Amino acid sequence: MPVGALGARLHDSVLRGLGGRRATNKLRICIGFSGGLDSTVLLQVLAEARQSTVFSLSALHVHHGLSPNADIWARNCRAACHRLNIPFRLRRVAVVRAARTSLEEEARRARYAAMANTRADVIALAHHADDQAETVLLQLLRGAGPKGLAGMASVKPLGFGSEQRPLVWRPLLAYTRAELLCYAVDQGLSWIDDESNLDIRFKRNFVRAEVMPVLARGFPSPVATLARAARHLAESAELADMLADMDLARAHLPSGLDVDALKMLPDIRLKNVLRRWLDVHQLRQPSEARLSALLRALRQSSNDTRLTWEHDGRTVRRCKGLLRCT
Repeated sequence: MPVGALGARLHDSVLRGLGGRRATNKLRICIGFSGGLDSTVLLQVLAEARQSTVFSLSALHVHHGLSPNADIWARNCRAACHRLNIPFRLRRVAVVRAARTSLEEEARRARYAAMANTRADVIALAHHADDQAETVLLQLLRGAGPKGLAGMASVKPLGFGSEQRPLVWRPLLAYTRAELLCYAVDQGLSWIDDESNLDIRFKRNFVRAEVMPVLARGFPSPVATLARAARHLAESAELADMLADMDLARAHLPSGLDVDALKMLPDIRLKNVLRRWLDVHQLRQPSEARLSALLRALRQSSNDTRLTWEHDGRTVRRCKGLLRCT
């Protein structure tokens, strides 16, 4: 595709997305700005989109403090935003590696927590088609179900509980990394190269550097194919959620879930309900082993039996025939 046509397509995609968000001068969009290639392209495209539609644009740079170059990156990000007349925010976070989690995962958690507390209606992130393909492969290798294999959603709420939180918006998911590079070079953009992206000890970097090139040699357009698979699995996950919502409605009581109603479901539907219920409570999905343990405990307990199940910093309790998440 010619560079000019690519640029026009990028801008049209963003404008269509903004139209879907009812862009007004009251709509506050904050871009998660790392200063890398992808977010630099998104910053440029959103800055130019202000000429065609009205919204408030700012940028947030999360300073993890994990690289000796982190302060330099922050200064470069501030300067890039200043050139485009975009308000810039710097948020420093402490990344503490918890037991049985990776440094990647903890950095991601800290980053999203900072975004969730940003004064914005929409958080724009620069994930693209290659990121989506890598996510699908990583989830597959983790043994994820349809929801995990659906990859990243283009629009998704961010936050916990009933508090008002911004939407996450990924307008570049239809574009490959190669297309973004082509646009950036044509526009004369400069960006930061994070040295940690070359460290294949991190699983995503390993998939990107070692797995995807091999797939590309044996399969045509693996990025597009994996993205298409993610869309199909997203539809399957949505159907599973619809069924779970119907089952939850039948078990719902003002103070919790009716355990007797849950126990009437076959195992496959009860697992589906429990996954959906945990998702509604904004909890991470448990492993298959842990979910099966909860299911067995529900099956075996009587109305007089108490049950306590700890997960993701919350407690699931069963008492007097009701299941609650506290």
